[in-house]
Amino acid sequence: MLPHSPHNDTTEDPPEGRIDIHCHLLPSIDDGCLDYNESFECVDRLVAAGFIGSICTPHFYPEQRGCPTIDHVRNLTAQLEQAIHEHGATYRVWPGGELRIYDGIIDWLKDNQPPTLANSKCVLVDFWVHKWAPWINAVFEWLLAQGYQPIFAHPERLACTNVLDKQLTKLTQMGVWLQGNFRCMTGEDGYEPDIWVRRLIAEDRYRFMALDAHRPNSLESRLDGMQLVDMEFGQEKLDRFTIDAPRKYILANRSQAI
Repeated sequence: MLPHSPHNDTTEDPPEGRIDIHCHLLPSIDDGCLDYNESFECVDRLVAAGFIGSICTPHFYPEQRGCPTIDHVRNLTAQLEQAIHEHGATYRVWPGGELRIYDGIIDWLKDNQPPTLANSKCVLVDFWVHKWAPWINAVFEWLLAQGYQPIFAHPERLACTNVLDKQLTKLTQMGVWLQGNFRCMTGEDGYEPDIWVRRLIAEDRYRFMALDAHRPNSLESRLDGMQLVDMEFGQEKLDRFTIDAPRKYILANRSQAI
């Protein structure tokens, strides 16, 4: 049984404010927060920055030993929200996952449900390649055909920049949504991500941008990147990425079943 929380109804409308759709707030499940104290430290800073909630997206890599289950993530998220409430903060958290795709994952997906964001049909996806392979588009096509909405996390960080524009165009024409990382705005992820993140914002190709914070010491630079988006591209675009889009495309399409 899930612990009691004032927000256990995941279909309840959240209050006004920013929502981060990609974070590693759940403690002791991946390379994110180590314990509740680190989660609380992140939450307090996020509240101060205008956020009212986060979708918890622990790494979900089926080929890796110890890959979490969807039920486990849901239980941990409910426990975290209760702990945040007892900590004295008002902050929403929703369950999700960051699905690592790879050659052969379609066989796994045929027998297993992918983690979805906040009980919607949206699936946050990442992968790391130096050369774009045919299986990548095939996985996205399969997810779309099954009624899922793939969201490709931080494409600006990929190394295969020689084909990135062409392949991202193919994916978005297919129906895939893109999510950028705020920290890439600061240059801390390297020169190419710094260039690509600004290009994709300017060309209006992101549906969302997110913090992708892992631990408290990684949060400030990501918030700095958010402020750079505000300064360089305007508050309207920043609000669209972090206020409007999470509600319109994810939270408004949640299932009633948990």
